[in-house]
Amino acid sequence: MKRFLGGIALVALAVCSIPDTGSAQMSFSPVWGLPGGVGVTINGDYGRGLNDESGKENYIGGRVVVGLPMVSIFAGGGMVTLDPDSKISFGGGAAVNVIKAPMLPVAVAVQGGVGYIDAAGVKTLNFPIGPVVSINVPSPAVDVKPWIMPRVHIQRVSNGTSDTEVGFGASAGLNVTLPMGVGGHVALDWMTIGDPSVKPFLVGIGAHYTISVPSLGVM
Repeated sequence: MKRFLGGIALVALAVCSIPDTGSAQMSFSPVWGLPGGVGVTINGDYGRGLNDESGKENYIGGRVVVGLPMVSIFAGGGMVTLDPDSKISFGGGAAVNVIKAPMLPVAVAVQGGVGYIDAAGVKTLNFPIGPVVSINVPSPAVDVKPWIMPRVHIQRVSNGTSDTEVGFGASAGLNVTLPMGVGGHVALDWMTIGDPSVKPFLVGIGAHYTISVPSLGVM
């Protein structure tokens, strides 16, 4: 898979959540930054809230990421274990790379998209927007990419009436991929919105497989 280093990008990354609970990429799963790369990556994800403010619920789902030389897009969804019923959370997003610097070890991009969940008649949209900074760690056998994504978080909740609030958050993670395309990923996520004393803290872990597609510019 061709390694490329991005620059500054303009798009939006959105996610869905339940009010005052696990607000992240999908509900109760961290905001997964797209650290760059060309090919098609299939991700299986598990997420969970770690503190009382996060709701301590579980998420099991997946994402498909298509990485092109100038843009990466993703779509995903999964099941959230809400008592007494489970709900489906889904969303998508994109990142556009406008600067390439193959001699530099750092890539910078801004991500964006949309996510949604309807739990007990409460419809929630989250719109986090922020830069993703990733590092290509030199390694002859393994592709190692730590990344971090601070963000502005916009949340809109509808339940007969609608309310929109703006907060802040950050996620950080590590992607490790072997030469045959198999790998793993892990991330932590923190945010605050509305009540400043409510700070959901989430963890996510998963496995992925990257398919090299020569027509996309993979080397």
